[in-house]
Amino acid sequence: MSGIPPDSWQPATVSLETSMGSIVLELYWKHAPKTCKNFAELGRRGYYSTTKFHRIIKDFMVQGGDPTGTGRGGASIYGKQFEDELHPELKFT
Repeated sequence: MSGIPPDSWQPATVSLETSMGSIVLELYWKHAPKTCKNFAELGRRGYYSTTKFHRIIKDFMVQGGDPTGTGRGGASIYGKQFEDELHPELKFT
């Protein structure tokens, strides 16, 4: 499995299976298309299968997906880092 999927491939949600149960994540394709495509495609390829949450703040949030476990980043389907897709309609509080 290689290459970048077509623009028409846009799953609305992905299910993250953890040792503590499933988490359903909603993807905001309209607001962050490159980020959503990168995350969904890496997940489809199994990239996150062995990664851990490297940061956990009880009753607030988790961070994960970095194969080094440091939070410094990992692979991209684009072959490099890409610009953050910040959008005024999205608010994460």
